[in-house]
Formats: sequence, structure tokens, C-alpha cells
Amino acid sequence: MDIKVLDLPKTEKIEWTVSLNGQDQTANFLGQEKDKSMMGVEGRYLNFYVPYGYRGDIKVEAKSGNEVKTWSTKVVDDIHNDSGKRGYYRIEESNDQYTYLDAKWDYQTKTYTATLPETVNGQKVFAWANYDNDELKLEKLKTISHKYDDGGSFKELYPVVKAESWLKSNQNWYYQKQGQLVQKDWIYDQGTWYYMNDKGVMFNQTWLYQGSNWYAFKSSGAMIASDWLYDQGKWYYLSTSGAMKASTWVYDKGEWYYVSSSGAMLANDWVKDNGKWYYLASSGKMLRNTYTPDGYYVGNSGAWQ
Repeated sequence: MDIKVLDLPKTEKIEWTVSLNGQDQTANFLGQEKDKSMMGVEGRYLNFYVPYGYRGDIKVEAKSGNEVKTWSTKVVDDIHNDSGKRGYYRIEESNDQYTYLDAKWDYQTKTYTATLPETVNGQKVFAWANYDNDELKLEKLKTISHKYDDGGSFKELYPVVKAESWLKSNQNWYYQKQGQLVQKDWIYDQGTWYYMNDKGVMFNQTWLYQGSNWYAFKSSGAMIASDWLYDQGKWYYLSTSGAMKASTWVYDKGEWYYVSSSGAMLANDWVKDNGKWYYLASSGKMLRNTYTPDGYYVGNSGAWQ
């Protein structure tokens, strides 16, 4: 917190002390001077933080020559005060709107414990989301305990109030059902399939091999189905189920194409199927009723005559 101590030039020396219940705490409170030049707050300030776990009356005194300024407050069990709102835990109810939970401090274990509400804004809470180390975690809790760390920052909790919903953390997307992250499974949402990996993160790479089939995905994470994919100079076809086709014919928009055992579409080449030869043009389309570039005639079925 910042305390404006004295309106003095920067060159004037300031002596300051911090006491807790009358005992000097200057060394423990890590106080230091700093300047502010923002509109309406010009002057010299004393900046310090109150370590969590301290209780009682705190007094700050700053003096320069005969001029003295004091500031005092009281630290109680709620331990943190932010614009009149207290608590070590806070719940985001909506954008930038928080509820601060009263937390009890255990001095020996240096742990804060708070009771979590069952509803937020009249809606049932299915689980609580937190984003420690940018990793999303969902927990079904009635109380929460957290050991104090030297950073002294809030532990933010986000209520999950929808039976099913997408959640985002550190550019990763997750999907929850009834307060549980979906892991190693498929999600069907608004006509599109998505795959969630073993950590619950939406799969957004190009290829996924599962159940003896290859599946391909857009950068959005949506599975590709009934469409072509161009990857590293080759074309692949994904069926209606999303599985990549291989060693077979593909009929698309009135034309026949052939994909090899690797799934790559053939072009400028012959393919033998059921004892007959067929030619695939540079576009991949099977030629019919015409001569091939190497002088052979293919009939209406595409077979070499």
C-alpha cells in the first residue's frame, strides 16, 4: 500500500518507522520511498506491505525536521482490505465484479480457509475453477484452504454455473460437463466435433490417430468432415465421420478421385483397381472418354480400353 507521508522536496531526508502494537516492525514491513507524479497524487510516498498473518494496531510515522505525519490502521482476521472489500479469496461473479470471502488464518500452518457459497447470483455452482500456473483446474468444494505464499496475492475463484460450457485458460480451451473436465473424449457442439486430450485441452493440431483412423482438425479445433485437406503439398479426404480415406475412390462434386494407402490423393498417375487401369489427371480427377497424356484411351468408366 502507498501512504503519502510529507509534501517535501526530493532532497529532504525523511525518517520513518512502522510499529505493530507499539513494537517496531520497520525491518519486517519492507518499506521504501517512492515518488508519484500522476494527476492528483503528486508527492513523496512511503510504500510498504503488511505481511499476512500480522494482527493488531499498525502505526506509520514519518518525519523531516520538525514536521511529523502519522498514519494508522488495524489488521484483523479478514486480513486484506481492497477498497473496503476484504478476504484472501475472491469470486468473480461477472466482469470485474468480485465477492470477497472471509478467511480464517491459522498462524501455525500459515493457511487461510474459507467457506464457499453453493450459489452465485442465484445460480447453482457446479464446480470452482482456478487458474494456478495458467492451468485450469475444476474442484467441487465446500471449503477452500490455501497456504500463504510470500507474494500475498489473491487466489481467484471462478464459479461454474452452467451444466455444460467451454472454459479458456492460457490460450487453451477446455469443456466441462456437470463440473467435470472432459478428457480423452469427443465433444459435439453446434454441429461440430472436437477432441479433448488427456489433460482436457481441446486438440487443435492437424492430425490425430485414434482407433485405427486418422482425423484432421482446423486451427479452431473443429474436426474436418466431408472435405479435403491440403497438408505439406498433398491432398487428403476426410469422410463424413471425419476418418481419413485411404486406398479407395472418392466421389466428390461429380468427379472421381483416388487416394493411396497413405491417404494422399493421386495425380498425374495410373492406378490399377480390380484388374483395370485408370488415369488421374493433375487435378486428381479420373479421366473419361479421352486420351491420357501418354497416349492411351480411357472409356466412359475411366478404364483403359
